[in-house]
Amino acid sequence: MDTKKYFSKEQIELANRVNLIEFANSHGYILENGGHRALHAKQSGGLYFFREGNKYYHFSTDTHGGPIDFVMQFWNMNFKEAVSYLLENKLPEYNSLSHVVKERGKLALPDKAPNFRRVEWYLIHIRGIDLQIVTFLMHEKKLYQQNKTGNCVFVGYDENQNPRYCSLRGCSPERPFKQDREYSDKSYPFHIAGTSQLIYVCESPIDAMSHATLVKLAGRDWRDDHRISLGCLSDQALERFLNQYPDINEIIFCLDNDQNATFQDGSPAPNWGQQAAFKFAEKYADLGYTTSVESPHGKDINEDLHAQRYIIARKKYWIEEENNLEL
Repeated sequence: MDTKKYFSKEQIELANRVNLIEFANSHGYILENGGHRALHAKQSGGLYFFREGNKYYHFSTDTHGGPIDFVMQFWNMNFKEAVSYLLENKLPEYNSLSHVVKERGKLALPDKAPNFRRVEWYLIHIRGIDLQIVTFLMHEKKLYQQNKTGNCVFVGYDENQNPRYCSLRGCSPERPFKQDREYSDKSYPFHIAGTSQLIYVCESPIDAMSHATLVKLAGRDWRDDHRISLGCLSDQALERFLNQYPDINEIIFCLDNDQNATFQDGSPAPNWGQQAAFKFAEKYADLGYTTSVESPHGKDINEDLHAQRYIIARKKYWIEEENNLEL
């Protein structure tokens, strides 16, 4: 039986006019700026809600649509259940007249602090990133400290060295804070430059820096290979990067290992990061690149870095103990 026959055309249209952003807000999704046209839902596997059109797109599952499609996908409902659920929710309707298309603004970077001590402390002592790597990125103006707030500022540039992407990260472990600057364009990645034809693809700037640190701890030159961060689970930054660096022939995906991910109701969710990693690996292999997936042992690369630093510290401790016994 066609479930659509349970409802009139007007009822279906009414369900699809439920304001999707308001709906997501009311159901526990934490939304942040995802660019000029969209809002990004945190810890969602690349879920975006578009300000224009009352639509969503989910990168990890490659699904998209309006309110009915969204409820069917994320609440595991059939068409009849989804329409009924939406009609029972008294939320504002989406009004296209209230979403006037505006000319895209220009990214304005936050003011720099007179020194970068707080950011250095956070990245080196809390995140475990190597001092040389932090200093190098500060020298390249890809990393600095925001004035007054003390946030980490990560910057992505276009081919003319104009800043096009800016991500802010709080330096207080007790009060996590992440935000993209208004008018940031995620297709311009945070980039740790290399000289080889290999690129490592990470989710965040801190993961990219952590990966470089792990390579240095292993005794290799971290400046050999390229590293970029996607800022989410979309590959638009990788697409732009490959167009700019046509000599790249190998891609290694180092996305998060979301093995404990949950839906909004607390039920188990797919491993978004790894699903995206293998999906991208297949996509770019079909385009002629050599691809592979380097899965973190923990939830992300920075967690792996902490584990490696602990192993190194314990090894150093036991060597010192043995030396003391010999004396």
